[in-house]
Formats: sequence, C-alpha cells, structure tokens
Amino acid sequence: MGISRVDTVSIPVSDQSQALLFYRDALGFELIRDHHATNQKRWIQLAPKGAETTISLVIPFAGMKAGSIQGLVVQTDDISSTYSGLTDRGVALSEIVTLMGGRFATFADPDGNGWVLIEANSHMLA
Repeated sequence: MGISRVDTVSIPVSDQSQALLFYRDALGFELIRDHHATNQKRWIQLAPKGAETTISLVIPFAGMKAGSIQGLVVQTDDISSTYSGLTDRGVALSEIVTLMGGRFATFADPDGNGWVLIEANSHMLA
C-alpha cells in the first residue's frame, strides 16, 4: 500500500489565536479542532468547507519559521465572487491574472505564508 492522500499541512504561525481569526473569519475555513494540551501546546485544525485536506496552525518546530510556507493553492469555482468576498473581509489579494487557461490571485496570512487562489478551467483539472 502506498500513500493515499495529503491529510494535513502544517502552517507555521507566530500567534495561533491571530491566525485562527484570519483562517476562520477572513477565509471562511471551518474549525475542526482547537485543543489545548497545555498552556503552550495547542492543536488548531481547519479546512475549507467540504475539503479532505486540512491545515494545522502550528508554532514553528523542526527548523520551520512563521511565514515560511509559500505556494499553497486553494480552488474556487468563481474567482470574481470569491475575490470580492475575501477583500470585503479584509484579505489583501493581488490582481486577478489569467494564465495557462486559469485565473489566479495571490494573498498571504498575517505571518506571510503565501497562498494562491485559482479558478481553473476544466482542461486544467484533467
């Protein structure tokens, strides 16, 4: 048996509470788990609605630095509408660019972790 899917991606952040507000309230990710093991150990796990892969907001470990993750891609069916909704909630996005048959915009979380919002046409997804 081999690897079957990506389960969770760790996003290194400097302030888990601040990051939670951004991912839950600004991006609209659903909170799956917010567990405090101790005052200094907290597991926050979120995902876009209906997604299989989740993210965890972690205090940097094993050489990670807050803001060091770049190029994570999230998909939308309507980039114009999603773009408008995100900007209304305070997310700073780049301009929408059309490239290779898809439409893209980029943004970052409060620590500088970089994301790409994509509306791909059907032949890009095949």
